[in-house]
Amino acid sequence: MLIKYDIDIKDDTVLNRLKQLTNLIYKLLPMREEGGDWQTLLFTIIEELSGISRLIDIDSDEIFFSLLAKLEGLFNLTEENDFFNFRRIIFECLNLISKVKKNVSIG
Repeated sequence: MLIKYDIDIKDDTVLNRLKQLTNLIYKLLPMREEGGDWQTLLFTIIEELSGISRLIDIDSDEIFFSLLAKLEGLFNLTEENDFFNFRRIIFECLNLISKVKKNVSIG
């Protein structure tokens, strides 16, 4: 896959990083439940996905926008009674990132 700076990166490299980001997104659930610093992790995930979306040229603009918007929205779900919605959105994000992975492997 040719990225923004005309550097050829193997699809597997991108897919492996997306897999790691998938695991980090999933990790937000126990971190929040246990009172950990999930917001710093969330910020890091958003930053990296933003960077990835600028580097790779695949048909994922709509997916990236939706994924980043949902992740950004998690910052608003801080009350204890928001956990069900927090969890639901995490799983929606995991579904979206799996779509991104499919686009990388066919792109």
